[in-house]
Amino acid sequence: MAAWLENFMQNELPGIALTALFIAVAVIVTLVCVRVVNRVLLRLIDRQKQVNSGSATILSFCRYLAIAAIYFAGFAVIVSNIPALSAGMNKLMAAGGVLAVVGGLASQEALGSIVSGLMILAFKPFVIGDVVRCVDNNISGVVEEITLRHTAIRTYENKRVIVPNSVMNSSIIENADYTDSRVCSFLEIGVTYESDIARAKELLAEEIARQPDFLDVRTPEQIAEGAPLVQVVVLALAESSVTLRASLWAKDNGTAFSLKCTVQENIKKIYEQEGIGIAYPHLVVVSEKA
Repeated sequence: MAAWLENFMQNELPGIALTALFIAVAVIVTLVCVRVVNRVLLRLIDRQKQVNSGSATILSFCRYLAIAAIYFAGFAVIVSNIPALSAGMNKLMAAGGVLAVVGGLASQEALGSIVSGLMILAFKPFVIGDVVRCVDNNISGVVEEITLRHTAIRTYENKRVIVPNSVMNSSIIENADYTDSRVCSFLEIGVTYESDIARAKELLAEEIARQPDFLDVRTPEQIAEGAPLVQVVVLALAESSVTLRASLWAKDNGTAFSLKCTVQENIKKIYEQEGIGIAYPHLVVVSEKA
């Protein structure tokens, strides 16, 4: 027993200690590499978001690929230096065909999301920063991140909706920033039948044209032909109101929302000053005295 212990201390223990030290160093190096690569790529992504959303999307996707590759490389180095694990891995590799089939069946959804992520990256139906709406699921918001598995959408309530890439790739996507970020928002106002409709349209058009965020989208030909700066039409003759609809053009979705809110607030005050009634549901009761 003493001879075996002495032999272990002299011959085997130094090798085990060196292996343990090497594994510890490999773990530390792997974690440091992951942290450095993650920080560098995050900084590049933040810079590219201000310059080119498409490049930021590619970098965001590549960040996860790089981190996965570093972890895999570190794992391979550690396993190769542990004889027991290395022998086990060789046996697993020998049965690789069976494992590939089993793994493929078990991870169809995950692999499908990865492939869908690559398709999104290649064809760019949306990129980071785009305002999108999943028509099938009625999810609206800003694309914040595209990972290997999912797409993160920040909703207008500042919540994050995590949607698998396979769902995003197969869904009908409404993209407000695809090729053209300009947005046309419709503002509908019901005025009473007793009001001066022509004056109501004129006041609404003037108020919209006064807003600095309103965009003039007329072509030179339309301007030469005298097309109005703001289009206001009578949309419907409803039961208790005449519905006017104005087209509000803005540079993006957020600006269009703010523009619509401002115009609604101002036009109410203007209509009150001009004696134009804004219709609202009411009931007239007629009673007959005996």
